[in-house]
Amino acid sequence: MILGIGIMLMSAANYSPLSAENAKIFSEGNKPIIIRQDPIDLEGAPRMPAYNPFFAELMDGYVILGSSTVYGTVSVSLTSTAGDNYSTSFDTSDGAILLPISGDAGLYTLQITTSGGLQFVGEFTI
Repeated sequence: MILGIGIMLMSAANYSPLSAENAKIFSEGNKPIIIRQDPIDLEGAPRMPAYNPFFAELMDGYVILGSSTVYGTVSVSLTSTAGDNYSTSFDTSDGAILLPISGDAGLYTLQITTSGGLQFVGEFTI
């Protein structure tokens, strides 16, 4: 079943929405990516951390990006020192999406920007 879902998603366009249930299936045994609000120290901001609905994991040839709550449509960009430069929109009501990566060695940066201007960043290396 997992293989069939993976083939369907890889043959789709670069943007592939996933249900939260399917995202859980894909997340087993993959490398989590820590996502934090950026900038962390906003001037005049409350001293409590902002709510962060986003999660991400590295899997073979893709990053799975999800949202634990419906947060509207957000802009997503993925860049790397290996030459990756990918941008898309993510409707968080879809639960999760797959973002293609080259898989080449380097530093990867995942940036999420909400319609309200909040930014969240995750970094990982391969």
